[in-house]
Amino acid sequence: MTRRVVVTGIGLVTSIGSTIDSFWSALLAGRSGIRKVTSFDTKDYSVHIGAEVPDFSFEGVASAIDLRTLGRASQFAIVAASRALADAGLDARALDPTRVGVSMGTTSGEPR
Repeated sequence: MTRRVVVTGIGLVTSIGSTIDSFWSALLAGRSGIRKVTSFDTKDYSVHIGAEVPDFSFEGVASAIDLRTLGRASQFAIVAASRALADAGLDARALDPTRVGVSMGTTSGEPR
């Protein structure tokens, strides 16, 4: 039996761009997302640079979710999945969950 895998949508939340076009342009230009960390005080850490995601907003993605229960990496994952579904032109409510897969990557996951 042959199994077929089809990539239908891409969703990104990265330090160099969170739309396909902005990410691709930055990647081709060789831009780095590494810079001084500004989202929290790093004085107690030995490293003070990182690849933060600038201007991230969870607004309008999933109104039924209490953001106090989600870490930032989980918020990134939900936004990326939402963007991938939109890129694919798919409605999550219409999908058979036994026939859909997601490939996702992160560098660190939740810090808490």
